[in-house]
Amino acid sequence: MLCQRQDNAGAVPTPSPVVNPDASDAANFSDIQSQRCTTSVGCDNFDLNELSGLLSRQNIQVHHTRGQLLPTNAQMHDRAAPLPHLVVSPKNEDEVVQTLRAFKSLRLYGRIPLSVKSGGHGYFNGASCTGVMLNLSAMTGRRVDNNTLSLEPGCLLAGTIDALAKNQKAVPHGDCFGVGAGGHFLTAGWDLILARRFGLGCQSVVGGRIALWDGTVLEVDDNHAELLYAMRGGAAAGVGVVTKIHLRVVDEPRRAAWRFTRIDKQQLATCVKSNAFANSLGLPRDVSVSFRFQFDPDATEPVCSFNIVSLLTAEETINVLETHLGQEVSRLVDDTSRWQQKRLLDLRLIPASDRLKKDPTKLADVTQEDLHSTPLDYWTESSTKREMDRSYFTSISYWVRPNCEDMFNDLYHAFEEVPSRHPARERMYALVILGGGRMNELQDQCAMPLGEALARFELHWDDDAKERRWGERFTAKISEILRSVEDPCPGRPYRGDVWIEGGQGRYA
Repeated sequence: MLCQRQDNAGAVPTPSPVVNPDASDAANFSDIQSQRCTTSVGCDNFDLNELSGLLSRQNIQVHHTRGQLLPTNAQMHDRAAPLPHLVVSPKNEDEVVQTLRAFKSLRLYGRIPLSVKSGGHGYFNGASCTGVMLNLSAMTGRRVDNNTLSLEPGCLLAGTIDALAKNQKAVPHGDCFGVGAGGHFLTAGWDLILARRFGLGCQSVVGGRIALWDGTVLEVDDNHAELLYAMRGGAAAGVGVVTKIHLRVVDEPRRAAWRFTRIDKQQLATCVKSNAFANSLGLPRDVSVSFRFQFDPDATEPVCSFNIVSLLTAEETINVLETHLGQEVSRLVDDTSRWQQKRLLDLRLIPASDRLKKDPTKLADVTQEDLHSTPLDYWTESSTKREMDRSYFTSISYWVRPNCEDMFNDLYHAFEEVPSRHPARERMYALVILGGGRMNELQDQCAMPLGEALARFELHWDDDAKERRWGERFTAKISEILRSVEDPCPGRPYRGDVWIEGGQGRYA
């Protein structure tokens, strides 16, 4: 779950890495503001010990890190994330309430930083701080009831996918099944195949439960319009901790069709000349297009993948591609034998290991500890290196104009300049993905400003001393390319991947 500074429950949130609300006003949630805490935690060991003792007497799990390692269920995907002095791991909503009441009774708000973590697979450090981490990883409940999916914030996306598949339901969400429901569905939930038809995951939120900073619990529904709005893209983090999320689900689509096609430099030039990406905005909402740039182990040159996902049949999809993108572009993907037409679940499992693909029911039992300790049991080797394993990394994203094809050549050229033996080659990717459709129609119900196309880049490394400098320089180069076609209208990066502080962008 993201920790964000939010001026009021109905406003668009501005991300912040710690939450320090004025607890005296907690009951009046629309007036709560959170401020960065500049207090040195090292001077407040007495307060931390007092909090720890109070919670321990209530049988709430507390862990002192002593400046060393986090417990395995509280580890962050980002190895550079701040290390909290104290990790509090409630098992249920009541223990969340007791923790927040303890914070208030000990007058710790504004003195000790507090962060909230659900899954820990975040692309910035909002879920951790140097003070107290509220670790919700034990709150993993999930249930499908008719057309509503109810999730506790610590439920991993793996468990969500399993529950939906077993009930033949669907809701928009991403493809990284190691993320927690709290951070994912309250801030984003971009779905390659469903977002243009049904919107983002956060736009499917219809209610939930929030423990305000003073420990008061509210059941959120249409009668709490401001809070519901803040939960859709803002995590409602300015007012408290979301302990349950209710999402509207739809029937599982009859099929998912897709083809991810490696194209060479000349074929990429054809797509650019034909304005393939800009023209894809006119495609039916059942079809989505993206371009992905990366390195593959079997290729010496950069790889561009022209990706099509569709709720139509392969034949129907090829026909609409020809109509909207032209024959030259559609010819790149017109061999129906190269298309996949399977269940939605099979599309979700593209980055999964062979072991997990053979037995998808194992999704129900995936834990954060498993993903951190044995990632290759769950992900392919390439996915592990490029995104899923714990690492140091840069991650940037920008809303871009749909007519951004000139950027594609620049991205390819930038990737060409990476030295042939550089360790970063297998640990980076750039993605340009189509939005629009239902996402933008639901903008007035969502706290996060949206554009029509998104470009993002990630670069990972393990040896921070040797690799950070090169990684940040290369990320800055890619950032300049993406910003050359930036769409200024949304005014805020997608999902806070690059959060703005003092007018300056920051890699996280």
